[in-house]
Amino acid sequence: MTKLIIPPTAIDVTLDHGGAPIAIAGAFNGSIEPIARWKIEGSWWDRPVVREYWKVLLNSTLLCELYQDMSRKEWFVERVYD
Repeated sequence: MTKLIIPPTAIDVTLDHGGAPIAIAGAFNGSIEPIARWKIEGSWWDRPVVREYWKVLLNSTLLCELYQDMSRKEWFVERVYD
């Protein structure tokens, strides 16, 4: 089962030397292990959306989906799995 977080929760992200997220801080915090990565690009009603998504394991226990809004360079948690 998943829980979609509306609106997505802003977080701070620490990246490794290759650009992969390794830790987050904010409403959710701790170390993360990246599992999958994908990018979406679309034009939502003439306002382009470019996001890089990451499925990660937070603190070795909680599966989450994060994304970086590429135009604003901000990170968010959008979904958690239980």
